[in-house]
Amino acid sequence: MSRRRQERVTELIQQEISKQVPLLKDPGLGFITILAVRLSADFNLAKVYYSVLGSEDERRRTQEALERAKFFFRRHLRSLENLKNAPDLMFILDNSAEEAEKVLNVLQKLEKERESETKGD
Repeated sequence: MSRRRQERVTELIQQEISKQVPLLKDPGLGFITILAVRLSADFNLAKVYYSVLGSEDERRRTQEALERAKFFFRRHLRSLENLKNAPDLMFILDNSAEEAEKVLNVLQKLEKERESETKGD
């Protein structure tokens, strides 16, 4: 299949999952953002990258809620007119924003320490 079609389907999956997440009634679902989708070349697997604000326990419960909702998402995707064979979904927690924030905090701390050392001289 064409690369352009793969890009369109990937974008469609991301948009539709993002729209459907707020409709889930699962109490385990945390504050989630769908960041990206990577679709395999054969359209059989979509890796859905997401982030969750909250504790490690909230992240775990959200992962479990997403696993429970796979059937719901796939059924919805199959109902779309241009996606009759919905791919299997794999939800992957992406901590890159949190890791970047940690690095930024360390850099800010180092900058403050450096400023206090230069003032003390």
